[in-house]
Amino acid sequence: MRALLTGVAAGLVIVVLALLGGRWWLERHVREILARRYDVPLTPIRVPTDSLSIAEGERQAWLHGCHGCHDAQLQGKVFVNEPRVMRVVAPNVTERIAAYSDAELARLIRHGIRRDGTGVLAMPVSTFYQMSDADVGRIIAHLRATPMAERVLPTSELHLLGELAVLDGQLLPEAATMDHAAPRLGTRSDRGDTTRAWRGEYLARTICGECHGPALLGALEAPPLLRASGYSRPQFVSLMLDGRSRDGRDLPLMGRTARARFVRFTKDEIADIYDYLMRMPATPPPATATSSR
Repeated sequence: MRALLTGVAAGLVIVVLALLGGRWWLERHVREILARRYDVPLTPIRVPTDSLSIAEGERQAWLHGCHGCHDAQLQGKVFVNEPRVMRVVAPNVTERIAAYSDAELARLIRHGIRRDGTGVLAMPVSTFYQMSDADVGRIIAHLRATPMAERVLPTSELHLLGELAVLDGQLLPEAATMDHAAPRLGTRSDRGDTTRAWRGEYLARTICGECHGPALLGALEAPPLLRASGYSRPQFVSLMLDGRSRDGRDLPLMGRTARARFVRFTKDEIADIYDYLMRMPATPPPATATSSR
């Protein structure tokens, strides 16, 4: 009996050591993946200082979701907290911004790359990448004009399922997967294209694309925006400002987004987005179709 118990104890020790060793290996490899540096050069950005530009930068920051993740006063908050997966804490922008140059902030916004060259894990930079220099500059002006305020925040953490997702390539900084040299939609505005047709596409891809995917063909909870073709113009306005479907249902994610962010769209901007979506094909390619909401 003593020999049997000794054998069982030895077996348990081996199992525990194997589990600990496996977890150590997993954590080490995840740290290596997230510590990767991305070589994207800094480019100059003009940041205005006048009050009108700062006010427009605040409006753009709300529309693009900066305040949704970093809180109303940009003091940071926990915006993802999934047990066994991860806790993601958006940092306090007001405390960190002084350490960044304007060019470093522009690279962070467009490419998701910190000052030290590492990638940000949870930031929709593939849509922000398309933004014009003018809009990026105005947003930076607003961020710099926001008063600094301290806030005690927890740290971001990856749990076991999150670490496995990183190892499998399912959860990576967008800096690891995006094309950092692709043409930007916003350059058309910087070069003087201010037509309403262009503006509708620009707003849809740089703002709506955060949830609906860069090509607006749907992602996660958000359906393809091709479905907007079934909305009349008044129904679309209600969707954008109240988060209500064409049959009057409250769409939870869209409702929160509409009431917190999209109420800052102008009537003309909503009209331009609607006109752009009406020009898109009525149905997505088969490979990109998603389930209905």
